[in-house]
Amino acid sequence: MSLASAVALVTGGSGGLGSRICKLLANEDAHVAIAYLGGKDRAESVRDEILSDGKKAMTVQIDQVDPNSIEAGVARVVAEMGGLDLLVNNAAIAMGGHSVAPGDLEAFTPEIWDEMMAINVRGPFLVTRAAAAHLRSSRWGRVVNIGSTLGHGDWYQDRAFAPSKAAVVPLTRFLAASLAPDVTVNCVSPGLMVETGLGSGGSEELVQGWRDRAALGVTTSVDDVAGQVVYLCSTSTITGQSVIVDGGIHFQ
Repeated sequence: MSLASAVALVTGGSGGLGSRICKLLANEDAHVAIAYLGGKDRAESVRDEILSDGKKAMTVQIDQVDPNSIEAGVARVVAEMGGLDLLVNNAAIAMGGHSVAPGDLEAFTPEIWDEMMAINVRGPFLVTRAAAAHLRSSRWGRVVNIGSTLGHGDWYQDRAFAPSKAAVVPLTRFLAASLAPDVTVNCVSPGLMVETGLGSGGSEELVQGWRDRAALGVTTSVDDVAGQVVYLCSTSTITGQSVIVDGGIHFQ
């Protein structure tokens, strides 16, 4: 299915993965709304790059823990771009500046738990809920959530953000069942992407640990992840699925 003139909203669009998703969607002639919270300059840089290629793009500030901000952001995208067809729930946090050693439940406070769940799980639900009526009335109607390889298998489960990222998988299934048959909802679950902000700060020992675990001996390509997102935006008979892109750490 051609994505030409489809309106896409990408949360976390100013980050490493988000910006790549925005650019690939624009390459398919989709009109892209780049949502950000604190990365205004980065979001505007992505917008300007897309505009310079003769494509259509805008930026919009959305705080996905605030329902009012979400509703206002979605409404602005619809008003300025004429609708909403594609939603990519990419915004998330890994540790949010907190330092929690694996297994340290004392350091993993209720406040940190609530923050991670609010951003990583409640946020995608609220954004999808706010966009649902527009997606239902669209001739595309696609949602792609960004999960994590941590939501699959049994490796790296002792990290504090694992429960919130794992929860994106059943959230995807719930939304797929709730929005069918009008809207498809799928998930892409990446491994460690060293090209992004989340992956670039890891030690060489950590990065090598991911390579050693992967059947292909590599970390995850951000282009492969973004490409899977675009593919799921363009298909019409896939829903409720989670595609793992981690170099072969987890097989399904």
